Amino acid sequence: MLMAALFICNSSFAQAKKYPLFEHFTQASCAPCADQNPFFQAVYYANESNMHHVAYHTSWPGIDEMYDFNPSESDAMVSYYSVSGVPEMIQNGKSVGSPTAVTQDVVNNLTTENSPIRILVSETTAGTTRNVHIEIQTVGTVPAGSYKLKAAVVEHLVEYISPPGSNGETEFPNVFRESITGTGGVTYTPAALGSSVTFDYSYELDPIYVDEQIYTLAWVQNASTKEVLNSGAAGDPQVEVYNIAPLVFTNDPAGYPET
Repeated sequence: MLMAALFICNSSFAQAKKYPLFEHFTQASCAPCADQNPFFQAVYYANESNMHHVAYHTSWPGIDEMYDFNPSESDAMVSYYSVSGVPEMIQNGKSVGSPTAVTQDVVNNLTTENSPIRILVSETTAGTTRNVHIEIQTVGTVPAGSYKLKAAVVEHLVEYISPPGSNGETEFPNVFRESITGTGGVTYTPAALGSSVTFDYSYELDPIYVDEQIYTLAWVQNASTKEVLNSGAAGDPQVEVYNIAPLVFTNDPAGYPET
């Protein structure tokens, strides 16, 4: 099998690895959420290094302090995707309905896709300030369109001893905490092929955060179609494996089993 290991700090191919983005609308007092979310979570935890996920908590049907932490921006995301019920899963900008629609086969298919851009996110911390550097490399031909960069502060895992709502859930992965670009995003104009554009932001670590669980998730989205071109997060693997061969397996020659 002929493979190339891509060290993303100094190399590029005609296409980059595409990380599928799952935007998840849920609520701690939603009974169907408690029934359906575990199916998605099992798929997510099995593929965590190859996909990205953010969960927006809504104002209904009951109490949810994760919604109460930032209601205006959570409401803005509900409005953006015209969400009218929970749970609902948005896959690369398109609704797929229930979280149970995201199966291992779906993830397998999505992770064969690539992207003309690569999004690299790095962070440093100074006291209670988290500084974020986002680099978007152009490695292929970006389709014509109007694009927005969006970036969110996400808490990788929020756990409770007692359920914070009425549905019994105590474990909530990748909770949306705040946007650092505004929920509408900022204009992104692709760099020339082989070049990149950068964005720098900072935010304060709120006392409610578990600091080591907090990270930045960024994505580029077509403003007209809502299609997500690619996503990237602090903590993504620093090596991409990219198949450059039309054949992924070739039989050893007869008599040479060690080849």
